[in-house]
Amino acid sequence: MTRLIDAAFSRMRVVMTAFVLIIVFGFAAFQSIPREAEPDITAPFVLVTMPLPGISPEDGERLLVRPTELELQSIEGLKQMDALAYDGAAQIILEFQTTI
Repeated sequence: MTRLIDAAFSRMRVVMTAFVLIIVFGFAAFQSIPREAEPDITAPFVLVTMPLPGISPEDGERLLVRPTELELQSIEGLKQMDALAYDGAAQIILEFQTTI
């Protein structure tokens, strides 16, 4: 490893020229790459939050999650549905089929 470092120091002009060329070509590539400020990317996930202050997790599952899951099952393109009930609220995470 020290031989490589010694060789780089003894050929400092070559190393600096290579460094400048890499920077110049990198900047040119960065400028020529097409990019959008706000690309249209669709996320296949939806988070449904149902707050109900003072409700227990068991009641949240019984009163919020189960009826909502029954209604949401009929949505077209639904791939997976996960639910979580906790103190004061419940959440359902919906994952949809991605279309390319």
